[in-house]
Amino acid sequence: MFSKKNENLDEPFQKWYCIGIMTDYGLEDEEYDVLSKRIRDSIQNVSVISDLIRVKWDREKLQSLNERFLHPAYSDPCFIINEFIPEDIKKERKLLQKNNKWKRLFGFLSPMDYMEAETKAAHDFDKSLLYTDDVNQVIQYILANS
Repeated sequence: MFSKKNENLDEPFQKWYCIGIMTDYGLEDEEYDVLSKRIRDSIQNVSVISDLIRVKWDREKLQSLNERFLHPAYSDPCFIINEFIPEDIKKERKLLQKNNKWKRLFGFLSPMDYMEAETKAAHDFDKSLLYTDDVNQVIQYILANS
């Protein structure tokens, strides 16, 4: 799942964040709704909350994330915070279209293809700011750094 808030992301002095809720095999809809509501009710500058499934991510990226945060042993779910950078999303969309010229030309690039590309750009683990299994720590971090 991937959801965006319909807010003005071009506000120059406001930092926006992406939060990935990572589990081994995905969240049930009810679990996702409870966690995302808890975050959205506490923080106003979250543009994207995604349900990230650990087994679908590149092992090297996950290893990089673990090394950056000193090999934490987190439970399911854990949370990964990245700053929302619209330019990275646009670059990933263009790369998707460039690598799939024929699909794009014939209209075979699906919204799901775009969502996967956007999720990849929004949750670049090399740029992650926080990796934790405590939702309260997520909220405190964003409030302190906004």
